[in-house]
Amino acid sequence: MRDLTPCDLDWIDRAPSVVRVSAHLAAPPARVFAAFADAASWPRWFPLMTAARWLDPAGGGVGREREVTLRAFGTFRERFLAFEPGRFAFTVVASSSAMMRRFGEDYRLTADGAGTRFDWTMGAEPAGLGRPLAPGLRLFMRRVLTRAARNLDRELRQPQTSTYEKPATSSK
Repeated sequence: MRDLTPCDLDWIDRAPSVVRVSAHLAAPPARVFAAFADAASWPRWFPLMTAARWLDPAGGGVGREREVTLRAFGTFRERFLAFEPGRFAFTVVASSSAMMRRFGEDYRLTADGAGTRFDWTMGAEPAGLGRPLAPGLRLFMRRVLTRAARNLDRELRQPQTSTYEKPATSSK
């Protein structure tokens, strides 16, 4: 993998290439966030993703890293910039793909009735072959993200016994 230039949260919205997708999910924000935090579940609902894992055994959090593999795009090491029930955001710090110099994603979750408004922003600075392919890749990624939101909504509509429930905490 090669190192990428990390970005901050503000950069994602003003990146040279930006994709935005919004969706309504039937589950409440806490349940959607629990699904995001469960790295191993992503390949079930995110198109192209074949593997995802936290590099720290403790799981996610600001500053922690996750590694994901996307079919046809490569492997990416992400460092988290936000990790809380209303926001899940990361910058890619290393990748096997040479198509970008800088990349980040920002997921915002807002209560919307009994469900969640999900606003997803992906920002990239293309490099190499990524530059001439950027317009087509934006359209392709908009479709992938829309499909991911539909798949996640369907997954979260499963019975509440799923892995997305927060574990009970003990006061002991």
